[in-house]
Amino acid sequence: MSLFLFKKKPSVRRSIKENGLGVSRKYTLAPGKCYVFEEAPPSVSFDAFSNLISTADEKGNKTVGMAVTRQHPDLVRQKYGLEKTPIYWLATRAGEGVISPTNLGILTQTMVKFVQGNESGVILLDGLEYLVSNNDFNKVLRAVDQVNDHISQSGSRLILPVDPRAFEPRELALLERNMERVAVSTTGE
Repeated sequence: MSLFLFKKKPSVRRSIKENGLGVSRKYTLAPGKCYVFEEAPPSVSFDAFSNLISTADEKGNKTVGMAVTRQHPDLVRQKYGLEKTPIYWLATRAGEGVISPTNLGILTQTMVKFVQGNESGVILLDGLEYLVSNNDFNKVLRAVDQVNDHISQSGSRLILPVDPRAFEPRELALLERNMERVAVSTTGE
């Protein structure tokens, strides 16, 4: 029997508020909602995420965040100035802070625990296409819907960047049916 048959489940790392980056809040994403950002690459969704967690809202409250991404966490931290935010890497290799793309249960549990522990947090889930390539679309949709149920009962938000070219129109419609769709301009306007 292989010693690597069972991977240790990643524990949900405690979220710590990011230091302000000297910018004002430029994105207004309502609490308790999930947002599908149709874009490729996911630059606006990452910008919205980093802006939300590094600025205060109109009441002066800071937002904590958690990112799950296909991109290496070190690159995300460097590009967006995220020092304290937990970032999980969707990858097939084992390691701390790594979630296997085939383990939707651990992924869902990690995001749900974050929502339960951070009533006004924000989650960025980047890599939906990668999850679908490693699982059945309907299984991934069920996992996202489960997280969406928890988000809608809290003050948290989910940012879900999606490349619309990677999905059939029917799949996009199913994905967006209980979420707010954000069409991102690709012309640089």
